[in-house]
Amino acid sequence: MNKIFLIDDDVDDQFFFKEVIESISPTLHCDTAPNGKIALDKLKASASLPHIIFLDLNMPVMNGFDFLSQIKKENPLSKIPVCIFTTSNVPRDKELAKELGAQFFLTKPTDFQTLQKKLQQILSADFSSEEYISIT
Repeated sequence: MNKIFLIDDDVDDQFFFKEVIESISPTLHCDTAPNGKIALDKLKASASLPHIIFLDLNMPVMNGFDFLSQIKKENPLSKIPVCIFTTSNVPRDKELAKELGAQFFLTKPTDFQTLQKKLQQILSADFSSEEYISIT
């Protein structure tokens, strides 16, 4: 696994996330998009798909739930594991993410070491498993 896609409209969160990813492994490549619409266009035009998508929920144009619903209808995009990466800790958001096909739900940590630990946990998970994991 070396290709990660982060969909998040917050530039500071993108920078922080990419810093942590780089600290985990310099061989990991992280592409970004500011909303679901741009992300969907990028994925459809890409010659190689990411190994995992980290997806914020609250974004303009196309939010995380709409994006997730859309890619789970389209092969080969439907096969990409999705981790919700959001500030939300609302039980209904977790339930809906699971219903729509997300494999992970990660509430955004605010410190570097916590995010690093949680991302390492997700990146070392068995993506072939259908198990849904909430990491708060």
